[in-house]
Amino acid sequence: MEKQIRTKNYIILVVLIIVTVLAVFYARSWYITTKEYYAVNSIMLDTVSEIQPNELANYTLENPKFTLYVSSGQNSNIKEFEEQFQKNIIDQNLSSSIIYLNADNISQADLTKELQSYAENDQVKKRINTASAVSMYIFDNGKITNAIINAQQSSPEQINVLLKKYGVIDNA
Repeated sequence: MEKQIRTKNYIILVVLIIVTVLAVFYARSWYITTKEYYAVNSIMLDTVSEIQPNELANYTLENPKFTLYVSSGQNSNIKEFEEQFQKNIIDQNLSSSIIYLNADNISQADLTKELQSYAENDQVKKRINTASAVSMYIFDNGKITNAIINAQQSSPEQINVLLKKYGVIDNA
């Protein structure tokens, strides 16, 4: 005697196939949306807070010691560096002491002028270069004391050495 397959089993199979297909399309849509978001935004935003150029004056008053990370969110050439540096930030527990400024939101001349107004001395003022793809400015007591220009050309280890030297990472 042959065993009959119940109609209920076919209905369950059809429902499972439909749910699986819908889940695949949802995952694909989510993946595409994430890719588009990171194409125009820095991945650093997952780790550090963002600041607008007009908020910098107030931020320096409230937080006298921090590091300003400046880059373009749309520059695809620095995405690999940012992924490595993001891991470095997490490993060193620096999320609260680094803030991100998107250089796409302000002209280079205005940003350079703004940052130069915070320079501790003329030597630091000359080092401020917002034309580089990635730059970091170390603030201490509301003034830029050091600058790391073209940081994307350095390895995470080299960045760590500089951040230790400039007092961002504790030398424990």
